Amino acid sequence: MRIVGILMFSAFVLAAGCKGKSNDANAAPDPAALKAQQELMAKRDDLMAQQKKLEGERDKIDEEIKAVSATGGDTSELAKKKAQIETQLEGQSTDLTSLTSKLDQVVVATSGNAANVATREASMATREKTVAGREKDLSDRERQLAQREATLAQREKETCSVAAAPMIIQQVTAPKGDKYTRKDIEPLLGKARANMAKKGILAGDLPAQVQGLEGEATRAMASGDWGKAYLAAAQLSATIDAIKVDRGFISAKYARLQNRVKSAKLDENVRKQLTDGMQEVLQKYGDGDFGASNKRLNQLFGIVR
Repeated sequence: MRIVGILMFSAFVLAAGCKGKSNDANAAPDPAALKAQQELMAKRDDLMAQQKKLEGERDKIDEEIKAVSATGGDTSELAKKKAQIETQLEGQSTDLTSLTSKLDQVVVATSGNAANVATREASMATREKTVAGREKDLSDRERQLAQREATLAQREKETCSVAAAPMIIQQVTAPKGDKYTRKDIEPLLGKARANMAKKGILAGDLPAQVQGLEGEATRAMASGDWGKAYLAAAQLSATIDAIKVDRGFISAKYARLQNRVKSAKLDENVRKQLTDGMQEVLQKYGDGDFGASNKRLNQLFGIVR
């Protein structure tokens, strides 16, 4: 009986010892496997960050292509850049798929202990969370781009479709006799110039018949034809007084600039400045800020002169 008891006790001790050894194995993950897993996860996260950056650059180029196309510019270089980025994205997508597969294999190979099972579950949860975040960012970006494009398209449509009211050339009664002098005429010309500067009116904004009135007044004074000089100066001043920088005025001015840009030979830097500036004009125009729109248009006209 004593021998039987000893054998039973020995079996119990051995069983307990084996059980304890198994628990220790489960509690202590393989350091090499964990290191490999962590390295793969770091590479994956870095690759996903690079993808997100490239996607942002591609979206920016898309906006530039649309803006340049709107001004009749050459988009071939931008298209090449976009194609290069898309090629990089395709390569990274393949690398990411391969990397994810390797990561899953490492996790499966080490999933015999509880610590690695927990690590695998945490890894999968993190990956799912990252993917969900990327999908949400992409969805938000696409929605914002669609809204911005729709807004700009509507503003450009309104700008192009609003016909400018015909500018009325103010008629001035012809003076009687030659009782006018330089003192009567120069203040009228000075007033006309001051009003043009104050309103931001360029010479090209005036009707063709009015654009030559200042020169006509100056020549008439030089020849001593004071009546003719006064009539030209008074008509010029009255016409400028009547001009309103409103929706129709900006619409007509924007159309003139657009035509000039399309017909001009410009380098890429200048064309980009004009493209960005014309987008600003549309933005301010849509906000109803015609004074700011006009000021920006004047700056852009100065670039293409």
